[in-house]
Amino acid sequence: MNLIKFTDRINYKALYALFDHLTPLPTDCGQVCGGACCRDLFQGQEGAPSGMRLFPGEEAFRRECGFSGGTLVEAGPDRLYICSGVCRREERPLACRLFPLFPALHADGRIRAVYDPRAWRVCPLVRLQRHVPLDRRFVRAVRAAGREIARTGEGRAFLARQAQEIQEFNRFLRLDRQRPPICRRAALAADGTGRHPARTGKEIL
Repeated sequence: MNLIKFTDRINYKALYALFDHLTPLPTDCGQVCGGACCRDLFQGQEGAPSGMRLFPGEEAFRRECGFSGGTLVEAGPDRLYICSGVCRREERPLACRLFPLFPALHADGRIRAVYDPRAWRVCPLVRLQRHVPLDRRFVRAVRAAGREIARTGEGRAFLARQAQEIQEFNRFLRLDRQRPPICRRAALAADGTGRHPARTGKEIL
């Protein structure tokens, strides 16, 4: 079992770099669904703000990097990042990079990459999770990000609070009853060779 070494600062530069070349699918998932998360998520409903939560200390990191664009609004104890749906890819906040998964901190202290039920109305990968496997490297990166965030007390509290909210949503959607979000391999190709073309998600979406 990996022991978490605690620190007082989350390394967001390293976390952002984890997802520079990774998306949920082996191909750019935004090209499959037409960028549904960017196109629909930030429209909100009836004027209510809809956006991505910033992780503890992320706002300061983004300010230090000189990232521009977007609006910050209060959302309880957290801050929501709201944009027009178009941004520079290298400036995406961490929540956008993790989407539609979340590194949930469980009662046993483990970090697990889970489907975020709050993404249900936006992301087809969540609604069609039984049919569209995710890139294994992406799932592992989400877990690694969670472990880094959990190295700070504030980060652990944030992950635990979000995990509790996810559990509340799952009382209705029950995504926690589904298989873990991993890239499932076909047992045997139809031609018997054992080779099978990689699925990109376009076959279903």
